[in-house]
Amino acid sequence: MSYAEYSTPHHQTRFSAEFFNTITLADVEGLFQNDVLPHVLPRDSVTKWNLDRTVPSAIAEIVVAAGEEIPCYHDLRPIFEILEKAFYDEGMSSVCLQIGKQQIVRYHFSKLRLIVNYNNHEYNLLVAKRLLDRVHDSNLLSPNLIAELKLNRFAEPLAGFKVTETPLYTLGSLLDERWVLEDVLNARAEFLY
Repeated sequence: MSYAEYSTPHHQTRFSAEFFNTITLADVEGLFQNDVLPHVLPRDSVTKWNLDRTVPSAIAEIVVAAGEEIPCYHDLRPIFEILEKAFYDEGMSSVCLQIGKQQIVRYHFSKLRLIVNYNNHEYNLLVAKRLLDRVHDSNLLSPNLIAELKLNRFAEPLAGFKVTETPLYTLGSLLDERWVLEDVLNARAEFLY
């Protein structure tokens, strides 16, 4: 088995690359409402780590659980730098992390990928949720249009822009820009006129 096959999570696993490519904005809203997101620990929470030949089999060692405290990407970078070589040269199959002074956890390499994927998308999920909250609170769209908006995939490119592959969730990063709100209101007023 190759390192890529061993370290790639199952495509239906929450926080896999495929998960982020297929979830809708409604799914994002559900992740927050059902409180199933993990909590990223502060930088330098991982105090020690070592690789091991044990192949993890417990679910907690393979998937990210709802509300689980997970390391930040910065703490995992040194591990990823040697992971593939250790897999091939020494037969390493898991990593044991000491988090803080007392908690020790074992992770399958595929769980490390899930953790990195979540770290990479944590901000994107937050801005997508803020976008949905703003659309709900501002009454800019009718309930039918809000329902239609929620059917769009979280990471799909913005419709109508052929020169860019900008994902839908990036709209949330414009929320604090005052000129955007004014332009949206101006466009809506012009459309209504």
